[in-house]
Amino acid sequence: MIILRMDCHSGVNHPSGYPRIRWLREKSHWRQLWQKTQILMILVKHHVVLLIVMVSVQGKLTNGSNDLDPIGRFISDRSRMAPPTKEECDRLFEQMAQGSEEARKELIERHVRLVASIALKFRLSNVDMEDIMAEGIQGLVVAMDKFDHTRGIKLSTYAAWWIRQRIQRLIGKMSGAVAVPHDVSQGKRKESLVRTQLQVELGRLPTDEEVKIALGSDRNLSNRVKHAPTSSLSIDEPLAEDSNQTLGDILAEEVEHNQSYREDGSLSDDVNVALSFLDQREKKVLAMRFGIGRSDSMKLDDIAEELNVSGERVRQLESLGLRKLRAVLMQNGKIDFGKLDKLVGSELRGKTKMSPLELSLVLDSAA
Repeated sequence: MIILRMDCHSGVNHPSGYPRIRWLREKSHWRQLWQKTQILMILVKHHVVLLIVMVSVQGKLTNGSNDLDPIGRFISDRSRMAPPTKEECDRLFEQMAQGSEEARKELIERHVRLVASIALKFRLSNVDMEDIMAEGIQGLVVAMDKFDHTRGIKLSTYAAWWIRQRIQRLIGKMSGAVAVPHDVSQGKRKESLVRTQLQVELGRLPTDEEVKIALGSDRNLSNRVKHAPTSSLSIDEPLAEDSNQTLGDILAEEVEHNQSYREDGSLSDDVNVALSFLDQREKKVLAMRFGIGRSDSMKLDDIAEELNVSGERVRQLESLGLRKLRAVLMQNGKIDFGKLDKLVGSELRGKTKMSPLELSLVLDSAA
């Protein structure tokens, strides 16, 4: 005998013994529960697949497998170890100071995974990952040479900036046939982002003036980005339709002119005169820093120890002396910095001081 249950005052009883309304509600409830279960099963399935892939990749990184090309080839047995602690770093740097190449190698290998983690952020660029990894390791080496372990800073924190900078510079150089300065390539990215944001806010394409205003303090960089070269020219291509002269011909003439410009000794004479405008401490720092009248050059820390001043003070004296030297030479018109750029092959234009390479070339006979 079926006992009918009535949970509501109205409604037709269902043959199963449940009121029609309650039966429909429970049917809808079970349908929703079934749908949620199916969705959950799909999500679990995808998460399991993702977990398997992650474990596989981690295993290749840990085992140093070359199957994960090209990162795997940089993973050695030491790279599988955890990054060194502060105490281990101090010990390894002390051994490096004593000339231990093994300690240097261990520091590099135990930070390769840091390089890999940063390099993977640039995997969508047009540069091969192997080149990115190699450049990142070079950045790590530069950071190690500049790092002062006595300041209580972790090497990984300090090195991350150098690794990222070297990788970004590599990508900037290889993104086109024309070498664009790093700050200009970074400025292009920033200007593109600002233009996109303004377009969303204004609902139209922003004007150049609106972009400059949005950039604020980077207006000068905006002008450099605007006039940055975007295409290349073959040195064998005629410069004009009615002329057979090529870019290679002009470069050859400039090389001959620059050689005579260097060999006639006028550069060293002009710099000798300009050095007389510097005070004795600035001249001494420049002489020690760039090997003027010496057999070799000295590092900032060594100069600071010999002069009994801080390293920051030595850097300030070096910067001030270089600025004065450049200002005197430009004011007196004694040197054509445009020619010096081509002579040395560096990016001197637009800078406020000369680099060590320029000084070593033009001050070789200065005392």
